[in-house]
Amino acid sequence: MKLKPLFTLLAACAIAVPAIAADEDTPLGKEMEKISKALKAINRNIADASAKDANIAKVVEARTANQAALKYEPAKTKDVPAAEKAKFLSGYKAAMEEVGKNLDALKAAIEGGKTEDAKALLEKLNNEKKEGHKKYKADD
Repeated sequence: MKLKPLFTLLAACAIAVPAIAADEDTPLGKEMEKISKALKAINRNIADASAKDANIAKVVEARTANQAALKYEPAKTKDVPAAEKAKFLSGYKAAMEEVGKNLDALKAAIEGGKTEDAKALLEKLNNEKKEGHKKYKADD
């Protein structure tokens, strides 16, 4: 009787994991994962002055992935009506270009030793991620 909740949990995980993995297996998903990992690493070390060079390198990695992500269309594009597709893709590209500008600003803040500015930019990037995923990421 006590195993029923465990089996229910395992079944739920078995269903959810392939859906999450499928989204990350796209070329766009892989680039987005690179950005996410780089920003998480920066966030952990942002207050450590000795990690400045490593943080700058992570921003460069994120920026490179951001540029690559601009070449792809979100999976959700296939669900958008043809009449709205151009507007949808234009919005996606504009959002990704804004992320790129904020990554450039983050790099400048880190280079300048402006930790508080860098923290604010990380928060802004995190909010952009949440909003972008609401608009452009396919429902799992």
